[in-house]
Formats: sequence, C-alpha cells, structure tokens
Amino acid sequence: MGKAFIGIYFVLAFSLIVLSKKRRVLLAFTAGILLIALKVSEDMRIETISAFVDFNALFLLIGMMVIVAVIKSTGFFQYIAIRALKWTRGNILLLSAIFAGLIALFSMIMDNVTTMIMFMPIIFFVADTAGFNPFAFTTVMILASNIGGCMTLVGDPPNIIIGNASKIPFLSFSALVFVPLAISYVLLMVMSRFGILKDLASVSKKSRFIEDMRASGVITNKRLMIVSLSTLAVVVTGFVMHSVVDIEMSLFALLGGAFLLLYTGKDFDEIAHEIDWNVIAFFVGLFALANSLESSGISADLANIALNYADSPILLSSSILWLSGMIAMITGAIPVVTIFIPIVATLTHFYPLPYDLWIALALGSNLGGNGTLTGHLANIMTFEMLNKETKQKNTFLDFFKLGFPSAIASLIVSNLYLIVRLLLLS
Repeated sequence: MGKAFIGIYFVLAFSLIVLSKKRRVLLAFTAGILLIALKVSEDMRIETISAFVDFNALFLLIGMMVIVAVIKSTGFFQYIAIRALKWTRGNILLLSAIFAGLIALFSMIMDNVTTMIMFMPIIFFVADTAGFNPFAFTTVMILASNIGGCMTLVGDPPNIIIGNASKIPFLSFSALVFVPLAISYVLLMVMSRFGILKDLASVSKKSRFIEDMRASGVITNKRLMIVSLSTLAVVVTGFVMHSVVDIEMSLFALLGGAFLLLYTGKDFDEIAHEIDWNVIAFFVGLFALANSLESSGISADLANIALNYADSPILLSSSILWLSGMIAMITGAIPVVTIFIPIVATLTHFYPLPYDLWIALALGSNLGGNGTLTGHLANIMTFEMLNKETKQKNTFLDFFKLGFPSAIASLIVSNLYLIVRLLLLS
C-alpha cells in the first residue's frame, strides 16, 4: 500500500492511542495486528512476525518479571524500602534523589528496562507507606534510568545496536557521552526539586511515623531471598557478557526465571498473574506500527533530510541529533537507530571527528525518547505497571507534560556539546 495510506493510518492510530484513557493497549494491539492482516507490505506477514516484533525484548521482560516476582515474595523489596525511608527520615525529596542516582547507575550495567522492573516494587511500597501518588515520582525515575542507560553501550538497546555498527570501544563511548549526560542528569534533578516533585515536600513533613517502622520480620523467606538474588546476579552478569559469549540477554532472563520456578516448585500458571500481559500486547502493536513506517519508506524519507546538510558539519550533527530525537518520540528509539545506521555509517567518513555522528545518534534517540511514553520500552513498561498498581489511568499527555521539557533540555545541552567539540577539535 502507498505511503499516503500508511502515513494517515499511523497518525490516526497513534492519535487514538495518545488520547485514550482506558483502551490504549487494545487500540495499539489492534492497530498493529490490522496492519498485518491488510498486508501493507511483503515484510509484514504473520509468518514473518519475528522480523519486526522484537521477541528478544519481550522475552527479556517476561523473564525479568518472573525473577522480580519471586524476589518480591520474600519481602526483600519491602525491606529495602523501609531501610531507605528510615535512613532519609521520611524525606521523600531526598529519597527521590537517592533512588534516581541508584537507578541511573544500575541502568548503566543492567539496561533501563531491567532496572525499572527491579525498582518498581520498592517505589510502590514507599508511595503506599508515605501516602502519595507515585506517578510524578516514577516518571522522574524513568527519565533518570534512560539518561543512565545512555551512558554505556549495554545500558540501552539502541546503544547496543550503535556499538555493533560503529565499533566504538566501550570506554570511549562512555567518555564521549559523559558530559552531556551528566549535565542532563543535573538538570533533571533541578527540575524535579523545583517543579515535578515540589509537592512531595509537604508529604515529607507528614511522614514522621516512618521513624517508628521496623524492618525486622519483613523478610519472609531468607533462603529463597539469597537464592533469588544470586540468580539475579548471575543473570545480570550474563547481560554484561552476552556479546562475549554470544547468548541473547533474553535467554539469560528466561533461564533465570525458569530456574527459580523449578527451585520454588511453581509452574508458569502460578506466576502468570505477575507478568503484565498488557505491556507485552502493547509492544506487539507498537512494533508493527513502527515497522509500517520503515517498510513503506516514510522513516527513510524523514531520515534522508539529514543528507542535505552533508557539507556543513554543524548542521549535519545537529540534524541527526534533532531528527533522531523527534522521531524517537513517535516511533521509539530502537526503530530510529535502525533507520539511521546506514546513513550515519556513510556520512561519518566526511565528518571531521570520527565518532561524533554516532554520538549524535545515541544522544538524540535516547534523550529524545524521554519526551513521550512511546520513546522507550522502559517508559511503556513502567507506565503500564504504574497504572495497574494504582488502579489509575494516567495518560500519554500526563507523561508528555513531565518528560518533554526534560527531553528538550537534554537535546539542547547535547547539541551545544557537539558544536563545542567540533569547534575545538576539528
């Protein structure tokens, strides 16, 4: 089918998903499956679904949800939450800063999706104990996670793709992105303190009762806690080493989950309620929608705009940064990186600095993805977990109001950083 039809279909479907308060998952799933049924391209058929639905990401989510569910059953997350609350004496603003720092650090090693799955039970317990709506708190944690995940080649799926294509050394990549990401993180903390989380100052003053809480007796099964945490450590080690041993990260997660089920004597049907199937269905629909743009050539047309600036290094790096950032807000960071890889690979030969166009793509896709709910897998997954836990229907626009300003600020900082590097080093 023609580009016009795909473009109109995508805009309509995406608008319905954005504006919907209750049927977002069903709309995304139905829109994606309908595209397959309409056979909009030869690449989009049910027998080739693995070509455009990232089952590696889906299986990673399922495996980690199982592992986290077993750890949660031991009382470990409640224990950590109580300890954190007591250490900060109920100061939720201080606690948010500590959590954001920890989540950013963990995301550098474990990837942001896994990190958020681990921390969400702790966040829910803290919010329930202190008596506040966790939406804004959780949004800040998501943004911090994505900033931290962009710091390394294993912290976020788009970076893994960029690393494989560019062959940038691990430490060189981190060194090149450190300055703009560190500034972006500081800006996020300032925006959180004086904007996003300013209402939590009053919550902190009402939380004196937290000092009387006791952490003893919260752990219900110490042996299972040790086994499950050890399993998680092995799985995370597998994540870090997956490119060396040539085993997908999803397999480590699935094997870890399967081991814990065998150890506890449970079957999948006993743990199925802990898996957020809404997230899985949502991803399937979004992957199909994003692929329709790629298979029709619309995404490539948008990306090729960058080719017009090949003669101006500043405009070239800026266009890649902002185009990838803006498109990532719509289709997600992974599809954008996939589309831009061949373009950047060609243009980097004409750019004065060898790795900077790759850095522009990494910063653009990752930080731009902070602007909307669909920008990152972690955004969608965490958002659906939040709505399920709180029985509320926070919308795409609710996230957009908090995430978009942070994304734009980060992209501006990144753009200035790339320009300064170009002026000083070329």
